[in-house]
Amino acid sequence: MNRELNMDNSKAPKGSTGFSLVEICVVVAIFLILVGSAIPYAVEMVQTNRLLGDARSLAHELSLARLRAGTDFTWAEVAVNSSVTPNSYSLKLCAAKATSSCTTFTAEGGKQYLSSGISFGFGSSSGPAGGQTTATQTATVTFNSRGIPIDSGGSPTANDTIYLADNDGHAYAVSATLSGHTKIYHYNGGAWVSL
Repeated sequence: MNRELNMDNSKAPKGSTGFSLVEICVVVAIFLILVGSAIPYAVEMVQTNRLLGDARSLAHELSLARLRAGTDFTWAEVAVNSSVTPNSYSLKLCAAKATSSCTTFTAEGGKQYLSSGISFGFGSSSGPAGGQTTATQTATVTFNSRGIPIDSGGSPTANDTIYLADNDGHAYAVSATLSGHTKIYHYNGGAWVSL
């Protein structure tokens, strides 16, 4: 009995030795086309998520200001700083109070900065969000000791809305309702929609 292996029988049949260079180039080209067409959508999705994240962070800061005002039985505010880049906002507590107003606010914690490519603004939106009758950027949202948003005269207001936009015109708005709760709105191209 011959136990030697026949080397000729162990070879693969001709023509099935692997992929040709042309086949590999076609597969790589298809892959590059798919990746190239997906990149703009991925970039837009990241930018939209940054914008929504900043809107949620701002809403949380407004909720914290309301909580601090009610808990400490004082006034608290969230002040928007859109005059420097990057835009920022900060929480401030009343340090010196007069009979019916706060005369001095001091910052609590540090400034909160908006993400890269996000700024305070209306984007491509038209019309107001929240309780506003005309779209106006609110610079300061102030809460009284009961956690209710008030205007500069100390009267309750539902007119405080802060608008955020990205470079592509997408817009979100963060509003304080008359009861002090925060709401986030998204501009969908035709109207403001509450999230």
